[in-house]
Amino acid sequence: MRLRPLRTAVVLAAVSLLVAGSPPAVQASPARPAAPAQEFTTSFEPDEAPPTWRDTVETGPDGRERARGVDGAFAAGIPGDVTDRVTGVRASGEHAEAGETKENLLDSEPTTKWLTLAPTAWLEFTLEEPLPVVSYALTSANDHAARDPRAWTLHGSADGTRWTPLDTRENETFPERFRTRTYHFANTTRYAHYRLEITANNGAPATLQLADVHLSDGDGTAPAPRTMRSHVDRGPAGSPTAKAHAGFTGLRALRYAGTHRAAGPGHSYNKVFDVHVAVGPTTELSYRIHPSLPAGPGGTGADLTYPATHVAVDLAFTDGTYLSGLRATDSHGGVLTPRGQPPRSASTPTSGTRSRPASARSPPAASWTGSWWRTTRRGDPPASRGGSTTSR
Repeated sequence: MRLRPLRTAVVLAAVSLLVAGSPPAVQASPARPAAPAQEFTTSFEPDEAPPTWRDTVETGPDGRERARGVDGAFAAGIPGDVTDRVTGVRASGEHAEAGETKENLLDSEPTTKWLTLAPTAWLEFTLEEPLPVVSYALTSANDHAARDPRAWTLHGSADGTRWTPLDTRENETFPERFRTRTYHFANTTRYAHYRLEITANNGAPATLQLADVHLSDGDGTAPAPRTMRSHVDRGPAGSPTAKAHAGFTGLRALRYAGTHRAAGPGHSYNKVFDVHVAVGPTTELSYRIHPSLPAGPGGTGADLTYPATHVAVDLAFTDGTYLSGLRATDSHGGVLTPRGQPPRSASTPTSGTRSRPASARSPPAASWTGSWWRTTRRGDPPASRGGSTTSR
């Protein structure tokens, strides 16, 4: 087999990445560069090598950025939402046996919920840095309106011990299931901890529940990043196939997010890692993607038209070619491009994608042995989109 140099790889949507290759045909010697590694894997954890690039669009052989009509704007929850800066949540109780835990309050998934077997409760949220929260939102859960909160007080604290009342509500109701209601109040003090103390529900004898909680500092004026985001984060805020704020093998994931601004098609190829790995006929690329899917019609299920699902990990080689241009297919038979990755049911456990570059459907040119590869992640998102990926 003819040898040819290979370029680095950009991961545009993977959280844990494994590329395993066959032994190189050329042995290293003092007069030659070091032999490429046979495997590269990452789960984006703090003790692993960080990505080479952050929020960076790939530049093609022609010197142009490989992006069109997409910027880095992404908003979840309410205007000025800072819920993604919550690093810890505590609760007076939860229904862990049914998976109705406090973490569900932060996943932006109305179809999950927190439930406690008591008519009153408290919830505490710790932020990564003190912020002046001026509004918050509560989302009712899927059933039994009698379990909804009816009265509560939001408190702020600098140390998590001494609490200052910020907003008190009485006789509140949620007119329907999955309804989000937002509450505003005056506050200029930066607190690192916020506590929601629920003092009454709507009549249930011993049960209280909520789907989501959002906190906001009211700042919706920050300019959007010019390009799509792709950086290490704490994992998907909510996904039907993943635990909230966790990665595939740990607590980190690569987050991708942006907004489609163009009237026509939009896309972005963001690069992540530049590594030195041999790629050959038996090389396997394996990764997992966890889109942050919004609820479907009626607040149930998942909206599978959400374009955060149209994402793939790509390899860009030093000769200017890309894996996606060589007709490689994944283990499901789908073409390894964003457009070729169809959305799958939220109940489908095979949310990952495994690709063998030299698959039976690949042309002879898809067989490589070389020294450099670059994983390029691509996404074609049409509106405010986001997600996290985990590769294995």
